[in-house]
Amino acid sequence: MHLLQLRVRHKNSSSMDVNCPFCGETKGKMNVNLQKNVFRCNRCDASGGMLELYGRLHGVSSAEANRQIREALGKGEYRTDYQVVHKEEPVEIFNAELADADVIDRTYQEMLSLLTLNDKHQEDLKKRGLTKEQIEIQRYRSVPLFGIKNMVQKLLESGQTVKGVPGFYEDQDGKWTINFTSKNSGILIPIRSMEGKIQGFQIRLDQVMEGRKYIWLSSVKFQNGVSSGSPVHVIGSLDAEQIYLTEGALKGTIAHYLSGDTFICVAGVNQYRNLKPVLETLKSRHLQHLYEAYDMDKKMKVYCDGDSEKCDACQRKPATFYCPHKMQKRQILQNACRKVYEICSGLSISMSRMVWDMDSYGEWNGQIKGIDDYYYVLKNTG
Repeated sequence: MHLLQLRVRHKNSSSMDVNCPFCGETKGKMNVNLQKNVFRCNRCDASGGMLELYGRLHGVSSAEANRQIREALGKGEYRTDYQVVHKEEPVEIFNAELADADVIDRTYQEMLSLLTLNDKHQEDLKKRGLTKEQIEIQRYRSVPLFGIKNMVQKLLESGQTVKGVPGFYEDQDGKWTINFTSKNSGILIPIRSMEGKIQGFQIRLDQVMEGRKYIWLSSVKFQNGVSSGSPVHVIGSLDAEQIYLTEGALKGTIAHYLSGDTFICVAGVNQYRNLKPVLETLKSRHLQHLYEAYDMDKKMKVYCDGDSEKCDACQRKPATFYCPHKMQKRQILQNACRKVYEICSGLSISMSRMVWDMDSYGEWNGQIKGIDDYYYVLKNTG
């Protein structure tokens, strides 16, 4: 990895998260698997082997990359002819093996019984279209701000397993705790498998963190912690012939309750690796057609109107007709949609795209973004 000189954001014994040199993101969206010698960016979907990564960075073929790497390793030297930001290497930690699905579900179910949902969070969920009964059925809870170690101790005393359960880890004193902090306070969103088992949590943050409204409950950065694994959330009848795909478990759950339809929910449009086995299982039942119902950013207008969050950092001044940031964002979304089409085609599942709030030019009006918002408007306008 020294040969690549990438900015490391997080690191464990088997992989590291680095800033992507291809799309320019700065939040560590590219994962480099040190055991498999492969990389993939969760934002732009750039992926491949380590030779390809080196080759693309330096503009050389894989054969030339292999030659340069061997030469550099033999001499103890490496290229530094592209700009990098140096940072002290993180302390290496070791992760636990992911626990069995039943173990994870039992631990999480018991944990939820020790937590509550505060009034503000309950009102926020109601405003999005959920009833009090639906909120309780889904067991939404607030991330606790205190009493965390006592809660973990109660779980251990009740016979629950925490090792290998995403979010739990050993602190510096070797005591088990969970990755709940004031920075990730928010609503715990259970991620349920087709069997209804809780396999992980997304947290809807009270305060946006590095541009993100949602994060995984994960402990991959800590000793004996473990990654969430980005499981897929499924809600509704597993025997439905027509099923909907969207981004975000909360969004899909709200859309399900408002429409009665079955929803498959991935955490992000490029997190489709766990999608295929879900589709395979549903096809073996009755699934015939999949509706892609990602946010309407996929049809966003890309002209420059000075309202982008990236405007201050944009180097293209005076403004050009098209916003490069918006064009890149829309392209990433459309590439992700095409990937889902490829998966469905390989499984002989027909697929179509859902769109709404469109103008006469076939672009998004910018008012109704998510499928849950769309169904909410339909319900309340009759």
